[in-house]
Amino acid sequence: MNSYSMDLVFDIIELVAGLYIIYNGIKMKQTGRVEGNGLVGKNINLAAAPDEAGYIKSMFPVYMICGFIFAVVGGAVAVMDYRGIAGRNVQTPVTFGLLAVCVVFAVLTKRAQDKYLK
Repeated sequence: MNSYSMDLVFDIIELVAGLYIIYNGIKMKQTGRVEGNGLVGKNINLAAAPDEAGYIKSMFPVYMICGFIFAVVGGAVAVMDYRGIAGRNVQTPVTFGLLAVCVVFAVLTKRAQDKYLK
């Protein structure tokens, strides 16, 4: 397995992570409940959350935007890796860009949890 094969594996993980984030955002919006979806901190007691609706209203756009970015970028780079189009000069900035999106997502999630779910 060469290094581009490993890149392809990580690109597919990024794609699936984006789809998972989108799925959880849609599920929250439809049910009106924040379930233990793996995107909420382990120390959050959802049964005692004071404002689930506020969390959903605040985080739904964040879930959609970040999930979309992960899915589109992961899918596009996976195709480029599979076809041999993208080199390291593309992979490195894309990886740092996705890392920045991940950090923003984590910070916004933490702030919303502290505000609405604790």
